[in-house]
Amino acid sequence: MKKCRKREQPLVSQDRFRIGFRILDQWLSLRQRGGTLLPFFRDNRIETVAIYGMGALGERLYQELRDSGIFVKYGIDRMAASKESRDFTVYSSGEENLPEADAVVITPVQDYWAIAGQLETKTKAALVSLGDVVDYCEAVEEV
Repeated sequence: MKKCRKREQPLVSQDRFRIGFRILDQWLSLRQRGGTLLPFFRDNRIETVAIYGMGALGERLYQELRDSGIFVKYGIDRMAASKESRDFTVYSSGEENLPEADAVVITPVQDYWAIAGQLETKTKAALVSLGDVVDYCEAVEEV
């Protein structure tokens, strides 16, 4: 009997975990003080977003935005076919025709510049790092 070859996700670097942990720690600290990520979107008049990277950080971002008035139009992920269905479509990162959105939040921040370079030709949306969103909301809270 032949076994189907599983499509395996590429190995994740230690740097990705370190950076992801820093963002998650900063975000959790913000939440524990009663803050959210909403000021970034509201202050920049962003009403619709796409989330690039539907791993743990992308899922947490979706949960935070889901009932906030900020509409998540779609997701983008290298492994789009393996992502569970949800309230929106997850497109492959190779997709050429992405729907319009006000912003694309890039969750794999360690690869921000490479991803932004790929997306520049596919969308007119503002390209934003999740790290910048968290940093902004922490700074706003401190004022």
